[in-house]
Amino acid sequence: MTLILRLLLKAAPLIFFFLAARALKEMLRASQYGRGAGSEGAPPYGKDFPGAGGSSGRRGKDPYEVLGCAPSSSNEEIKSKYRELLGKYHPDRFIGQKLDEEFIQLASRKFQEIQEAYEKIRRVRKF
Repeated sequence: MTLILRLLLKAAPLIFFFLAARALKEMLRASQYGRGAGSEGAPPYGKDFPGAGGSSGRRGKDPYEVLGCAPSSSNEEIKSKYRELLGKYHPDRFIGQKLDEEFIQLASRKFQEIQEAYEKIRRVRKF
């Protein structure tokens, strides 16, 4: 019994530190995404992300993944990545190059996906 008590006393500071660090991490994550307590600190995508899945109601891809950036990226980084991808996948760029119609449709879908992802991020971050 005393052995168990000694182990608990030795481990108590470690357990306290672990729990405090975890709580701090959750608070920082919640404040980073502009949500209050009870938000569970999840990043703003997936089922909590407004408009996830588009108009069809199906669940869409993570908008940050579509743009190729992280949720911690600045607004300027997201904007520049968005502009870069628009130039790369704009369907008008491929129409005059005598490419397959299927390839042009694929570029159009990717272009639309990029625009939707950017709009979702803009709506959540309010920029």
